[in-house]
Amino acid sequence: MDFVEETFEGVDVTLDGNSYERCRFESVNFIYGGGSLKMTDCHMNHFTWRFTGDLANGLYALHQLFGTEGLITIIRGFTDPKAGTVGFPA
Repeated sequence: MDFVEETFEGVDVTLDGNSYERCRFESVNFIYGGGSLKMTDCHMNHFTWRFTGDLANGLYALHQLFGTEGLITIIRGFTDPKAGTVGFPA
């Protein structure tokens, strides 16, 4: 579903399979399982995450393998990557 110039406040927002353009998110709970997602020019303030499905299983596995600090380091690499540090399969 496509959302354009909408405001979400104090609700659960499912990200999988949706696109958001110029939307505003205030005190929301993002729910994400790793599916397709597009966000363009959105503003976010005070949000939490709930991961589901395969993404939740993958994050749990990484936590089991590397612990909390290791998982944070991995996630930080995707949110603040340095040149040449993040690769995606072709």
